[in-house]
Amino acid sequence: MARILLGVSGGIAAYRAIELARLLTRASHGVRVLMTPTAERFVGRPSFDGIVGGPVLIDEFERDPLGGRFPGEEPADHDPISHLELAARADAYLVAPASANTIAKLAAGICDSMLTTSFVACRAPRAVAPAMNDRMLRDPAIEANLATLAAFSSRRVARASRSTPCGSSATAPAGGWGSRSRSAPPPAAPMSCWWPPTSIFRAQERSAGST
Repeated sequence: MARILLGVSGGIAAYRAIELARLLTRASHGVRVLMTPTAERFVGRPSFDGIVGGPVLIDEFERDPLGGRFPGEEPADHDPISHLELAARADAYLVAPASANTIAKLAAGICDSMLTTSFVACRAPRAVAPAMNDRMLRDPAIEANLATLAAFSSRRVARASRSTPCGSSATAPAGGWGSRSRSAPPPAAPMSCWWPPTSIFRAQERSAGST
């Protein structure tokens, strides 16, 4: 079992993170969900609480009732700093969907929510799934931010064009949350196209088992 942090940022694709959480949990991974305040405009905490079996955290100063533990683990015997304990215990961190705003914050190291603060503190493999209007994705600022994350060795999952309420196309994980990839690049490749995200965690488990 891998301990996975799932970051959910604000955007219409946020509802699909519910299915992703379900798939990861069904695969016997321990999942904790971190949301940005804007994400609550699209999905609510209870939707994730019931699926992963653990409380959702949003505010960077929010106390974690589980003490930084993941579902299935023994309760903590102390009251640690939430974002540091979760980041230290995670085997992988995936931000999906990653909005333009959140990508900019992650690239700049801005810590203003539990999602962004934990991302900066996390030393486990990290991945982002950009989800935004195609014109926004092609903006030089967004491209620069993604390049910065690439330099930090954060992985980037593959994208596919989809219709959005604004009438334009948008980027979303290729094939949908539950699709399967026939091949995947080696774990060391920064910002590679990994999809589905569970491939990251399976590769991480194989790597850990070989040491």
